[in-house]
Amino acid sequence: MSRTRITALTVALAVAALTSCSSGGSEDGAGKPITKQLGQGEITQALPGTGEVLPGWEPYKGKRVTSDGTYCSGLKEKTSPKGWVRGGSAWFIYNGSTDNMMDVDICLYDTAENATSAYAAWKGTESDKEQAPKKKVGEETVFVLNPGLSENTVYAFSRSGNVNIRVKLDGAGGDTTGAQDMLAAALKRLQQVQDGERPTATAGDEAAKTRKK
Repeated sequence: MSRTRITALTVALAVAALTSCSSGGSEDGAGKPITKQLGQGEITQALPGTGEVLPGWEPYKGKRVTSDGTYCSGLKEKTSPKGWVRGGSAWFIYNGSTDNMMDVDICLYDTAENATSAYAAWKGTESDKEQAPKKKVGEETVFVLNPGLSENTVYAFSRSGNVNIRVKLDGAGGDTTGAQDMLAAALKRLQQVQDGERPTATAGDEAAKTRKK
């Protein structure tokens, strides 16, 4: 092979590698931010379902479309956050019992700026209960352990572009690992939908990535 052809091949491989790293398939947990105004059906697709969550958990009463954004607001707020467009949520129960439940919530905003403001309000002001993630999911990530009057519960929040995600996990015992995997899977699924792909990412996929490192 000539030196010219070797150089061309090297450049092509480098471009391919850069393209892969900048796509939604990035291994850094952030990837491409969500910037598209996703439709209701796309948000519903992105929400995880049977076999796409943590082991032992199963869907409870299906995926839900939300008619207003009050669930995306801070604990004391009674109105939808500024710029809220639409959202959806899914509930899960552990081993068939509602004693422990998990919620996955997606909130879409008209701009990243409004999503950022809503994210700050959504996570609350109990900074003494906040815990930084070992690996960021999206552009902002935080865990809040037992906010308000809750006990043995982890709230995980993430923002990517104009979308906020929350995972509420009961019975976690202060362990944020499962919430981290759920956040990462939800964001990856949103990235796949934004790219026009079928959402296939699961919490199990994210857990496997962590185990390999």
